[in-house]
Amino acid sequence: MVDKGWSKEVPDVSKKPDESGKKGRLRWLRRSIVLLLLVGGFAAGAYWWSERIALVDAQIRMALTEMGLVDFDFALVDVGLRGARVESFIVGDLARPTLQVEDIRVDYSLSGLLEQRLRSIEIGAVALSLSVDESGLDLGPLLPLMGGGGGGGGFQTGPISVASFTAALHLPQGAVNVDGAGVIEQAGTGYRITPTDGCVDVGLSKFRLGGIVLDPFSTKVCTTSVDGDVYWPPTSGIAFRTEAVPLVVRSDLGGTLLDAQFKALQANAVFDQRIGLQLGTKGAEFSLAAQSLSIGNVDFEIAFDDLLSLTGQWRLTAGRLSDLSEASRFAPVDIVGDGGVTADSTSFDLLVSDAATFSLLASVDGTHSTVNGRGSAQVVAGPLIYSPAGLQPQALLPMLKGLLTNVEGSMSGTANINWRPGVVRGTADVRLDDLGFSTEAARIDGVRGDLTFSDLFPPRTTEGQRLDVGSVEAGMVLTDGAVTFSLNGSGGVIVENAAWPFAGGTITLSSGVIEPGASEQTFELAVDEVDLSAFINLLALDGASGTGVISGRVPIIIRDGDPIIAGGVLTASEPGQLSYKGGGTDAAGGGQGALVFQALEDFQYTGLTLSLEGNAQDRLTLKLNLEGANPGLYDGYPFAININTEASFAELLRSATLGANAIDLIRGKGVTGQ
Repeated sequence: MVDKGWSKEVPDVSKKPDESGKKGRLRWLRRSIVLLLLVGGFAAGAYWWSERIALVDAQIRMALTEMGLVDFDFALVDVGLRGARVESFIVGDLARPTLQVEDIRVDYSLSGLLEQRLRSIEIGAVALSLSVDESGLDLGPLLPLMGGGGGGGGFQTGPISVASFTAALHLPQGAVNVDGAGVIEQAGTGYRITPTDGCVDVGLSKFRLGGIVLDPFSTKVCTTSVDGDVYWPPTSGIAFRTEAVPLVVRSDLGGTLLDAQFKALQANAVFDQRIGLQLGTKGAEFSLAAQSLSIGNVDFEIAFDDLLSLTGQWRLTAGRLSDLSEASRFAPVDIVGDGGVTADSTSFDLLVSDAATFSLLASVDGTHSTVNGRGSAQVVAGPLIYSPAGLQPQALLPMLKGLLTNVEGSMSGTANINWRPGVVRGTADVRLDDLGFSTEAARIDGVRGDLTFSDLFPPRTTEGQRLDVGSVEAGMVLTDGAVTFSLNGSGGVIVENAAWPFAGGTITLSSGVIEPGASEQTFELAVDEVDLSAFINLLALDGASGTGVISGRVPIIIRDGDPIIAGGVLTASEPGQLSYKGGGTDAAGGGQGALVFQALEDFQYTGLTLSLEGNAQDRLTLKLNLEGANPGLYDGYPFAININTEASFAELLRSATLGANAIDLIRGKGVTGQ
């Protein structure tokens, strides 16, 4: 009999118990492996996560080293799945880094990291220090960062926003500092920089150009490029405009050479093997304190082919030169021109015109040293055409005010001017051609000749300057004269000799100084061998004639512009004849006056004296003293005749009338009385 219970415990050989057990063991093994893998992966991930900062730090250092960066350091403080933070990044000497970046926040995705792409970077502060030498811009330890791969070693960084940016560019002449903020984006092999509001603050520390020093200053600089961006390294150039720029230029000794105020500067800079810079300004103001000069309303352009050597060209399209000295040396003039500039000097070729009449005055060619403030120029003036309603010397040179007025004619000349701080000197050669002018006492025309000025500031000449003078009208007309004189440096004209042929003899201004503005000045006229008949004709005495010659001295005092004759005396040097057959007899009204005029019809004088006293432009007293006889009157009995008259000299010239009450006849030779 079969035990059924036992049979339940006996395995069925048809089910192959060895194969089913193997499958169970495999399932268990797989579960164990997966569990182990999960546990191991978690452990590895946990390890990586816990060490992520150190691992990423090492990878970044390796990458930067492979890029060629040598002197650098950074502090990585956080790495996450979506971003990282670097506390600081330094390139160059740790004590004086070339680049120092603070508070860097990087935004990315895991997939972007695998593609070497970042979403964006935010930077708290950047400080950059670069230098420029004879070979150009020196990037120093930053050079590997400027390599290929979009300026980032093949890594696409996305926009980089900078909250604060400071850069110092060290030139041989000094340092340029730039402060601002903005966004930096990769562009080709470099970067495109978009400043906040398109502007940055730019300042110069103590800047030396050759032998001069610029005072520190700062201004806001705004880009004027088409898209408002700046590219670094520059691909073509940088265009920008400044706000107001104060510029003070001093000598090595500290003295102020130039004080300039620019309303704005427009600039274009090109960075190549050399740094090229073009600057333009309108409405600038320059003050040259050492020379007591200012130049205002300046429109000016300058182009440096090489900024480091300060070699370039400049052009002045507008400017007004004014004298700042207490005693003004010249009136404001407009100037235009061009020239060259180096580190030590500037050259200039200018055209100068009168600011009031716009008349072209002169061309000026010269140089100025920015090292010591010395310079020189040659001035070629004229021909200057003068007219009463146009150009006038006293308007151009205030020191001539009152000396020369109502000027007509022309003049030309050349001058050589030299200057140093506080001193201006000049010499000149001047040609006068048919020049006419008025002085306080006379009208002078037809002046011709050459003058040599030993100094110009103020005008001064050596002795013996000679001019031919066509005519002088000062109560009487003198023609075809010659004047020898000098200028004394204080505006005075020292008359050495002035002679005119007159009435057969000469009239000579033998001494005197003409001082513009003086209340009183004295000189003397010498009358030598003047023909009496010509003198009578000059006085326009109708019916009068005579023979003989007269000579004498006529002291003249110019008092408040009036020529005062003080005790002038003319005498006949030999006997002669005086005849008057006019209307004087009727004017005398008979009696003694009639007898005088009868005597004067043919008076053979042995002595004749004419005295003059008074204002030659107003009331003049004339005294005529005659001694002699009329052969047809009283058998030639001798007479002494005194004729006194007081009237306007101009009136006498017009009427030649002598009143009876002005005539005294004294019979008897040698008898005196009235």
